[in-house]
Amino acid sequence: MSIAPVLAGDPPSASSVASVRVLFFGKVSDRLGRELTLGIPAAGCPLSRLRAELCARLPGAAEALAEPGVRAAVAQQMVVGDTAWVRPGDEVAFFSPFSGG
Repeated sequence: MSIAPVLAGDPPSASSVASVRVLFFGKVSDRLGRELTLGIPAAGCPLSRLRAELCARLPGAAEALAEPGVRAAVAQQMVVGDTAWVRPGDEVAFFSPFSGG
């Protein structure tokens, strides 16, 4: 699935648009699906902005991403908080705690 050609508030110039692949795992994927492609500014953006855009555009995203224990990874690196910088071509993942063995 692909949503939004570019994050809200950015000019729709072809040279300013890039994309990231967003993956969802665990209970988050139960609510939002497995993955989507999201347009971001070519210069990148903070994870907080990407998360806010997901919450604004996907029904149920605000609740799913606010669940206790939901974590994020950018470019396959776990991140704490939403200050990580997301660059074009990065893979961003949101996942809930897993159980089992």
